[in-house]
Amino acid sequence: METFLVFKVSCLPLPQNLFIRMKETILNKSLGLFIKHGFKSVTMDDIANELGISKKTIYQHFSSKSELVKATVDYVFESATAKMKSIAGNCETPIHEHFEMKNCLGDLFGQNIQASTIYQFNKYYPRLSERIQQKKHENYDFTILRNLRDGVEQGYYRKEIDIDFVGKIFFASTTAFFNDEMFINLQSTQSIDELNYKLLEYHLRGIVTPKGLQILEQLLQKNK
Repeated sequence: METFLVFKVSCLPLPQNLFIRMKETILNKSLGLFIKHGFKSVTMDDIANELGISKKTIYQHFSSKSELVKATVDYVFESATAKMKSIAGNCETPIHEHFEMKNCLGDLFGQNIQASTIYQFNKYYPRLSERIQQKKHENYDFTILRNLRDGVEQGYYRKEIDIDFVGKIFFASTTAFFNDEMFINLQSTQSIDELNYKLLEYHLRGIVTPKGLQILEQLLQKNK
């Protein structure tokens, strides 16, 4: 009878709040492992061992590794998007906004995540990569174009810049590091934070006014 009761209790579903917390725990641990070891290298066994749970428990939340990768990437993207929307238009200047958004991504991924990790994700999960790219396109007007318009209007970016052209070039550049094999050496030797820092300086130096340049130099020095 005692054995039957124990078995019966162990088969009961987790309360909803515990189920959700376990799912979030799995997502956070998976993200850390994917960032550290790469999306291809990490197995479901690795994640289960790190969490001290059975692999069966993970499969109760995610039907496959691909499903777990998808959920992890969506989780990060939605967190980043929510944070960026809270930053957009609420910084001292549009130049400050760029640095705040860069630091926001660093906080989510960790400052030392290698670009090769993202390249690996794009290579081995192309459909998921395309899906994320499409989501980034949906935020293009609100993030990049709005920042350019605000910068011109406030006198931090030059009035004569072609906003649509500059915006598209900047957007394309932010993904080139992780998709183009031309950057393979950079991917293996530099972190995303380092690459984003250099890209940001390159982008802003080409469009700022003397007024904007003063602020840019201060922020570059502060963020080195």
